[in-house]
This record gives sequence, structure tokens and C-alpha cells, in this order.
Amino acid sequence: MQRIVLLSCIMAITIGCSQAPSPISLDQWTYIQVDNNRGKWGDFAPKKSIKYFGLAARDITGDGYGDLVAGRYFYRNPGGDMAAPWPRIDLGLNVDGVLFVDVDGDEFGDIIGIALPDVYWLEAADTEGSAWKAHIIAKIPKTKHINSQGHQTAQIISGGKEEILLSSGGGVHCLSIPAQPENGNWPAIAIAPESSEEGIGIQDIDGDGDLDISAGYGSKQEGSKLAWWENPGQLAAGWAMHPVGEVEAYVDRVKIADMNGDGRADIIVSEERWPGKEPNASCFWFEQGVSPQADWTRHTVITEYSLNNLDVADMDRDGDMDIVTCEHKGPSEKLQIFENDGAGNYTEHLLDQGKESHLGAETADLDGDGDREIFSVAWDEHKFLHLWRNDAIKK
Repeated sequence: MQRIVLLSCIMAITIGCSQAPSPISLDQWTYIQVDNNRGKWGDFAPKKSIKYFGLAARDITGDGYGDLVAGRYFYRNPGGDMAAPWPRIDLGLNVDGVLFVDVDGDEFGDIIGIALPDVYWLEAADTEGSAWKAHIIAKIPKTKHINSQGHQTAQIISGGKEEILLSSGGGVHCLSIPAQPENGNWPAIAIAPESSEEGIGIQDIDGDGDLDISAGYGSKQEGSKLAWWENPGQLAAGWAMHPVGEVEAYVDRVKIADMNGDGRADIIVSEERWPGKEPNASCFWFEQGVSPQADWTRHTVITEYSLNNLDVADMDRDGDMDIVTCEHKGPSEKLQIFENDGAGNYTEHLLDQGKESHLGAETADLDGDGDREIFSVAWDEHKFLHLWRNDAIKK
């Protein structure tokens, strides 16, 4: 099912790729408004102020263009320059669509949705995703916002289908897809019960060949402390937790990547500040030293208004990992790429302003041309789904 183009021979295995691609510009972008009339969670349920958190990309129609899910809506990529209207299909119930994952190996797309405590598998009725059938597959604890803000898929345990990671009111849960997924009752194990309901980073932190996770922890399910949890090589509850450090406010988004080229996985964090009226939220990267169990150094990338958005990717294809973020609050609501010089030093590129984002600034190659687009959902302006087309490579 996965057809999003992988960008770098250095960062990912690409079939038929014999050398690293040429670096590209970070300053050629076109804004596309995918939607300006999205509903919110509270339109259909109690807690009227609550919005949707979900956002993910994958080509599920097989046309080479990445489609989107955001909240209760599936968006089919129109193709071409992606400026045409994106057909929007309602998933049919008040569910927050958070992930694409190939559940049953057929040609139809699959979405994981949450209406906590219920977790859903939404199965497309056709290759166009024009209708969806919902199955309740598991239950995990709801959060103070009802749904969670951490959603990832990864091959946590070798072999079989990739696992599904969801943060919750009871920490990060790992769901495995059973042989007969339509029967429900998917195993859901609390692998990091101490962690918050916010973002989850996934990468091999200790270099032992399996994927570990990182997240925030602390009081009231949302804390200023950062830790990583060590994969024991099996789906067991309560992985060993290793503290990393602290931020100044709340750990919000979390990513893991080697930021300085030393072969060790570092952890990147963006902070949430509430109410966000001051420029006092930071993006940090925590540099791993000689021991991932005890040796971490915090570096500041930028300090500005609440940063509820984060992705890390090789945006300029020069072989190192750059940082993408957007202010959720403040007078400018800046969308930025921080270009890495390969040693963990950053140069800011301002892409746009005035388009509020929350749990966004995600990246993927949506038009199949070899560079990564940026897409975001909004919270305060929840009706909007934003897309910035990367024009560095012309089709």
C-alpha cells in the first residue's frame, strides 16, 4: 500500500537508487487550501470545544499521489499540481482518523481511527475510498481531550505487519494486527504507562536493532520531562523507562533522528505553552552521548510562540535531517524549516505566516516528484486543512 516516494538513499532504502540525489532548494513553495469547512469533534459529541487531532498521508488509490486523512474526513488527492479541489469523504461517524495502515493486505485502503476509549479500523469499500466500514478493534483509556495526540505505525516486533502506537490516558499502547482482524479484540499493550497523551518518537535509540520510543511524562498526563522506553524485543507491558531530560514547559511533539552525524539517535522536541501569549516555547534537540541510559545534552533550536507542530526529515536532500515546525500561537504563526548543516546547527527558512497549525507541519511526498510537501490541520481555526506544495522539483 505504501507508495509515498522515499527521498534519500542515505535516510531510507530506495529501490533502484544507486547514489544520493542532488540537494534541492528550501525556498520554493505554493500554498493550497485543501479544506476550509471542517467540522470539529464537539459538533457531534459533548465537550463542544474539542477539535480533531488526526492527520496522516498515504497513497491508497494507487495513482502515485498521497491522500490524506484528517479527523473524520478522507481526502483524495486530485493529482496534477494538487491545486484542484480535493474530494472529501466523511468516514461516517464521529471518529478521529489518525493513521493509514495496511490491515488486511487487499487493494483497499485502511484507516485507524479513535473515539476513545474505542479504537476503530475503517476499511475502504473501494479503491477510491468513496465509502468506509467501521470496526471497533480495541479499547484504551481516554484522555482529558477525549482522544490522543500521539499516533505512529512501526515494525516494533520483527516479522508480520507493522504495529500501531497510540498515546492515551494510560500511556502509550501498542496494538498488533491479528491474523483475522475483522474479529476485533486486537491486542493492546501499555508499553509506556508513564508517558503522556502527547507525541511519540520512534527509532532505535540504543543501537540494538529494534525500535524504541520516546515521549514526555509527568503529572496530569502532560509533563515537562522527557524519557525513552527500551524495546525488550517482545510485546510486553511496561518497557524499561530511561529519563533523558526536561524542557521548560510541556513536551508536545517528539521525533528521533541522528542530528549531528555521529551515528547515534538524538531526540527532537517541540514545546506547548498555554495560553501561548508569550514567545516562550522552544524547539530542542537532545544529543545522545556515550550512554543512552544516562548521557544527554539539550540544545535549543528556536524559542518563539507555542510550537505544537514538528517533523524531522531531509528536506533539502543533502544527507542530514532538517526540522520543520510551525507556531500554533502568536502574531505571526510562522511556518519554518531549520536547515541542518550536518553537525546540528540550523539556519531558519521562513516559508509562510498567518496560517495556524496544531499537530501539523507533517511532511511527505504527496505528488510523487521526489520532494516533500508540508501539511497541517488547525485547532483555533479548526475548519482549515493546509498544504504547502514543494516546487523545488518540477514534474
